Amino acid sequence: MGAVALTLAVALFLSEWFGFAGREVRKVRLAARDFLFLCSLALLLFFAAKAVIDLIAESPALGRGVPTRVYAYLIPLPAFAMVVRVLLNSETSILFTVAASVLSAAAASGSWPALLFLLLSGTAGAARARRVPDRYRMLMAGVQAAPVCAVAAAALEFSFHGDGGVLWAGVFGAVNGLLSGPIALAVMPVAESAFGYASDIRLMELSGAGHPLLVRLMMEAPGTFHHSVVVGTLAEAGALAIGANPVLCRVAALYHDIGKIGKAQYFSENQAGSENVHDAMSPGLSRAVILSHVKEGVRMAGEFRLGDRITEIIAQHHGTSLLYYFLDKAKPMIEDRKASEEMFRYPGPKPKTREAAIIMLADSAEAAVRSLDRPAPREVDETVTAIVNRIYLDGQLNECDLTLRDLHAVGRAISQVLAAVAHTRVDYPASAV
Repeated sequence: MGAVALTLAVALFLSEWFGFAGREVRKVRLAARDFLFLCSLALLLFFAAKAVIDLIAESPALGRGVPTRVYAYLIPLPAFAMVVRVLLNSETSILFTVAASVLSAAAASGSWPALLFLLLSGTAGAARARRVPDRYRMLMAGVQAAPVCAVAAAALEFSFHGDGGVLWAGVFGAVNGLLSGPIALAVMPVAESAFGYASDIRLMELSGAGHPLLVRLMMEAPGTFHHSVVVGTLAEAGALAIGANPVLCRVAALYHDIGKIGKAQYFSENQAGSENVHDAMSPGLSRAVILSHVKEGVRMAGEFRLGDRITEIIAQHHGTSLLYYFLDKAKPMIEDRKASEEMFRYPGPKPKTREAAIIMLADSAEAAVRSLDRPAPREVDETVTAIVNRIYLDGQLNECDLTLRDLHAVGRAISQVLAAVAHTRVDYPASAV
């Protein structure tokens, strides 16, 4: 009965803590999945810490020569804070560190040194897991946190208890830091599978050309595949310009148009050397086919478990923008009130993140510049500026944290890359072709 009451109390604390943070902290917007993930992680850490401390306290042979309190410095909070930082964001990782530190310190008999150590070591782990594109970086984040954990543990042990367990405290703190990388690498795949997250490590794996979806895109819609690669390059440059996530931008761009695979011939980039099938279709039917690629892309992303970050960008990369080409064809229908402008808008939602907004800008800019005949750098810049202004004035960026300064920097980065990609070449003589 005591265990049930304890679980209820801990769950209530976590519910109130993360519930308040999700409502009131601007950059902490927790979906039900995030809430469940954080609570599960904190509960796991609490009961694991309590079980180990209780086992050592009840088995003197295990703790012979080592003060029982020192084992609190082995509680692997740095590893869990690193996982939260990689899968969610820095703000959430700090809030998780505070909540988990309080609970884990309570598991260690309410020790003040344990609480302070957990707060410091969790922050150190999260701080060193800012960008983790591969397993090596995760291991190195733990190695870099180890000296901080060792010094913190030794200093706190000496301050509160004298020099009796300082050496062991330092050793346990260092071991905690060194093991945080491997522990985080073990926890992350489970969290990704159970909760649908996609870390940068997972994104790098998805970027491989051998992924079944990318193979299909390359074979069945080669024009779309080429477009996606270029958009990925543009989006990566835009992300680097404002400190957004370049890995997410590049990889999500590769998949943003996978919904076109089944109907590749209906999209202009795949119609090279053939007639435009839309010339024989009504604007309404063309609209339905074009709009469907977003919904189909979201479905395929779920089927192939691409993760929520990529899936959300697929759903948001057109926002609620207009199909200008087909809207123009439908003007007579609109004038006769047989159709409306709103019918020719994508269903949304609008971009919610900077990365989704960057891909929207890169996608639109690449398509517009591709339509130019032998574009010069100045013409490319003017076209990109016009596209960026149109998207901004249409309100497509109202729901993401992209400032006007960011918008200018992203547009300039996209222009520079496109000017290099779309450069003109000299005409070869017929005899050389």
